[in-house]
Amino acid sequence: MVDTSKFHIKTLKANETYGKFEMAPLIGGFGHTIGNCLRRILLITIPGAAITKIKIDGANHLFTTLPGVKEDLVDVSLNLKKVKFAYHQDEPITIEINKKGVGPVTAGDIIGNDLISVSNPDQHICTITDSKTTFKVEIIVERGVGYTLAKEQKTDIIGQIILDATFTPVLRANYQVEPTRLGKKSNYDMLTLEVWTDGSIEPLTAIKMAAKDMIKTLSQIVDPKEFDDEVVTLASNPSISGLDISIEEIELPLRVTNALKKSGYSTIDHLIKAGRADVSKAKNVGEKSLKIIDAWLKEKNFSWK
Repeated sequence: MVDTSKFHIKTLKANETYGKFEMAPLIGGFGHTIGNCLRRILLITIPGAAITKIKIDGANHLFTTLPGVKEDLVDVSLNLKKVKFAYHQDEPITIEINKKGVGPVTAGDIIGNDLISVSNPDQHICTITDSKTTFKVEIIVERGVGYTLAKEQKTDIIGQIILDATFTPVLRANYQVEPTRLGKKSNYDMLTLEVWTDGSIEPLTAIKMAAKDMIKTLSQIVDPKEFDDEVVTLASNPSISGLDISIEEIELPLRVTNALKKSGYSTIDHLIKAGRADVSKAKNVGEKSLKIIDAWLKEKNFSWK
């Protein structure tokens, strides 16, 4: 019997946001099996932290004009959505910005604590144009998986604005499989896995989490655990069945994929709910890209809203 667990993991390149790793020797066929599974898990189930709610002094709703601030509140909220955090607690945490004086406000101006840190402190938030203006915002950060839409959330606090939130810390994941040799045998695979993150988690840590998720799921086959909850099939609903599928599953040019993510379309479900007309307004998304999306949705039995 062949022991399929004996292979080495070699780090080819690694920093806080990018990692390239080599796994070999793998039994022939395992390269694509493991590579594809890890890639999908990395893009879907790795938890992260994001801003879910904000409350800005002097603003009661998203379309309020902020005196003494160059950007409008819509632009400010879009910039805040780009701020990334390293936060590992289950409960929401409240942090704030309280800055006075002319000049730029960045994520580095966020007042945090020992439990949370900003991963991209240079991220621009707004520009104060009046020396008498104080930009004060209360920020709620939560830990989660995937993506949540603002319209699906509620708040009872007057003036609190709910934001769409992208929790996924893994921005991209690619893999390549090449034949390799073990002794005199050449029917082995070498898997090269590349991972890009937002800096809130290191690539190798993300891979280890993905592997643990896969092991935990497959253990139900080897050592099944009973549960009492009723299983309800939802596959007939295209929106639900596509909920956590990353848009990277659609083979679009990288610039188009990045443009869609920057516009908030990180999953297939979000594309479907937004509708073709809204998605077409995103920067760098032309008719050719939309036709590729149309074909992919049709192939997977999904349809635009």
